[in-house]
Amino acid sequence: MKKLIASLAIVGAMSTSGLFAQTGDSIEDLSITTSFAYESQYVFRGVKLSYDSFQPSLEFGFPVVGGDLYAGIWTNLPITQKGPMGNNNEIDIYAGYAYPITDIVTLDAGFVYYWYPTDVNSLNPALAGAIPGYIEPYIGASFDVLLSPAIYVYYSVDQYAKGTSTSANAGILTIEASIGYSFDLSEYMSVEGFSFDVGAYLGMGIPDSSTGQMSGTTSFLYGGVTGDLVYAFNENVSASIGVRYSNYSASGDSTQYGGAGFAPNQNNIWMGASVGFTY
Repeated sequence: MKKLIASLAIVGAMSTSGLFAQTGDSIEDLSITTSFAYESQYVFRGVKLSYDSFQPSLEFGFPVVGGDLYAGIWTNLPITQKGPMGNNNEIDIYAGYAYPITDIVTLDAGFVYYWYPTDVNSLNPALAGAIPGYIEPYIGASFDVLLSPAIYVYYSVDQYAKGTSTSANAGILTIEASIGYSFDLSEYMSVEGFSFDVGAYLGMGIPDSSTGQMSGTTSFLYGGVTGDLVYAFNENVSASIGVRYSNYSASGDSTQYGGAGFAPNQNNIWMGASVGFTY
């Protein structure tokens, strides 16, 4: 999701004229990004939730006070019924604000609402009548240096995805770091526009075990690498195809997703392809 925070004191000190000088004032300042992706598996933080899936997305961006205000929607639509989520759809609605505090450091803050509209019990069958979703605020920083490192902190509020109790869990604190690099292949090929994009991420989840429904649940680690061959038809249209690998490990009992148990250690390898448009 592909997500920055400005000091309230700085914002409050700006004059009205300065505010509008740094805010987009026409529809031409609005950016729109959309993509249509296929993934042979849907893996979330190291855990496989679905197999073949269609993943369309749409995001809007608008410059505000020297930063970028954005909002979007990302979906996972299972093609087959295999996996713990079966044929249940997932719709993630998110919004945030990214603000460059220096030429190198950009801060980002926002939230994601994970919604499962096709089955109120898609995450935990024991939660009869529960609201089919949860919210997850986040804050992070990215750095415009070699490998484009970034680190984010998430906290899910009343996440139902872990445990088997009949009430909502208190939440999970997740810390994730990532790096990425794009290799320009144009000098090795007769066709311009090709690149090979690689990425890696490592995360840790810390469930709130202070409540009864989370007792016995331990922290978990996950990580992965990605590699995609990308072709840019022009500045607005691109396509990619690649492979992904992830690992999930946790001590103690198996983690529960939708009533299906997973071994503490899980490895996944899968492929994906997408077409993206930017306006």
